[in-house]
Amino acid sequence: MATKFPETPEDLEEAGYEPGNVSTCRGCGQKIQWWKTPKGKNIPLDVDCKPHWATCPEAQSFRR
Repeated sequence: MATKFPETPEDLEEAGYEPGNVSTCRGCGQKIQWWKTPKGKNIPLDVDCKPHWATCPEAQSFRR
């Protein structure tokens, strides 16, 4: 069973995520907050703490 992704900034920090810079998505222009995961990787999140790649209409252009 997969664990549920943290839903608030407080939940993220409690789960070991560290907040980073705020920037603008190059694809859609939306404001995003960068967080460092417990494994040390960067993840862009929307202001409502959803992974930005799940909501960005241009996400496909950033996939490797």
